[in-house]
Formats: sequence, structure tokens, C-alpha cells
Amino acid sequence: MTDARLTATDILAAASSCLETGGYRPVDEVRVGQVSLASARLYEDPYSVVALMVYGSWAELASHWTDAQAALVELMSAHMTSADAKSWEGYLVLLTPGVADQAGSPSVSDIRYDVSRVRKLVSTGDELAQISDVERALLPLLPMQPPASARGDGSVLGLLPALLAGQGIDERAVTVLIDAFTSQQPLVESLHDYRSST
Repeated sequence: MTDARLTATDILAAASSCLETGGYRPVDEVRVGQVSLASARLYEDPYSVVALMVYGSWAELASHWTDAQAALVELMSAHMTSADAKSWEGYLVLLTPGVADQAGSPSVSDIRYDVSRVRKLVSTGDELAQISDVERALLPLLPMQPPASARGDGSVLGLLPALLAGQGIDERAVTVLIDAFTSQQPLVESLHDYRSST
């Protein structure tokens, strides 16, 4: 029986694909010039900047994440003003197929919850067993997708209007909200339009 653990290359390829499918585009190296994030893949969308770092081991991640953070902050400072919305939306994605070793290093939680300079998403080998786990690790950066069966028979959203009507909540208002959610329209605006028309 072979060990089918993901490699750093598998994780990097899957994470890059997820970001690009989610609307991020690689940052043009010519535009940012020479930066000390040489091993990072940089992505941006209209709202944020993401530095994707994949390390071969937990020890490497634990030792070098502060350098990656400093380089990302330096890059953002050099190319953005404080008036640029992206300057407040920097994300450092730190991934490794290695399992976290707590001895003498910061914990995954310590890194994850250190938001002093940029936000960090951290996942290790115990969370990245399959390719689908890589997408799960990146969900905070990806656009929300309603389930494919959001309005199909037996789905939770399909049952919700009738269930809430039993609690005295306007069934039509709930339907309006669900329709807005599944078509990715503003929820409050849709509810306001419904209330204004009744």
C-alpha cells in the first residue's frame, strides 16, 4: 500500500488553480520588479493581494513565515498607497504537506491569528490530505458559490420558506432572499425592494 500524501508541488498546483478559477490573476513580475518573495506566487483581484507560499516541511514554514510576511508588506507598501483599498487586504497563504510540530516553534493557531500586518491562511499536512482540502483551505479568499441543488427538491434552501412560515415569518420574503442569494444579488436590497412593492 503506497502513501498517497500530497507533495508541495501538488499543493502549489492545486492552490494556484483554485485562485485563478476564483478570479485572481497572477501579478505581473515586470510591474512589481525585483522582490524578496522569489519563491512566492503573487495573485490579485480587484480587492486584494495574495502571496501563496508552499513549504516542504512544517519546520521550514515555521522558520520562514515572518520573512514572507515582511516581504509581502514591503511589496504592498512599494506599490500601493493607503488610499488603495487593496492596501488593507493583503493575504499570506502558508501551506505545507508537513505536519505541525509544536516543539520550539509557533503553533498553527499562533500564526493564523497573528493579523498584525496581513491576514494569514495556514494549513498543514494533517489538514491537506486530498486536493479538495486545498480548495477548502482557500475558501475565505474564493467567491461564495451556492450549492448546485440550492433550489432543488429536498434541499435545505428549498425547504426553508415553508419551515419559516410555520414560525410566522413571511414565506414570500424568505423566497425573495433565497432567490437573491442563489443569483448572487444583494440580499438587503432585494428584501427592501420586496417590502416596498407590498
